[in-house]
Amino acid sequence: MESKQCVKCLQEKSLDSFYEHKGERTSSGYRINICSTCHAERSIKWAKENKDKVKAHRRKRNLKAKYGISVEEYDKMFEEQNGSCFICFSLPTRRRLSVDHNHTTGQVRRLLCDKCNLAIGLLEEDQERLEKVRRYLENFTS
Repeated sequence: MESKQCVKCLQEKSLDSFYEHKGERTSSGYRINICSTCHAERSIKWAKENKDKVKAHRRKRNLKAKYGISVEEYDKMFEEQNGSCFICFSLPTRRRLSVDHNHTTGQVRRLLCDKCNLAIGLLEEDQERLEKVRRYLENFTS
């Protein structure tokens, strides 16, 4: 079984203990020089020292994965809405405005505060139910 020495801990380990290089691949499968244990420790340390970069990367990845939009597209919507909820015009407090989207088609609609976004979700986007809630409140509000 082939082995390799980690340049960080200097231990001789099997090739399975080293990640494959993401770039070019050779027939033997080029491996990075740091074992997976040392690589994980280094990654954790870097993440702790670079919390803002990690947060920005996660935001970028999540916006693209969940809604198919970029940070720039989110920021443009935010500017177009003057930084407020599209429905109630409240400004965000602790959290960013939520990306409201159609759960069937995935189409992004607007940015909403947590309360408005949650209300739509709890009503399951059912306009008939929403109308019933509106009439109920109309009858019992002084």
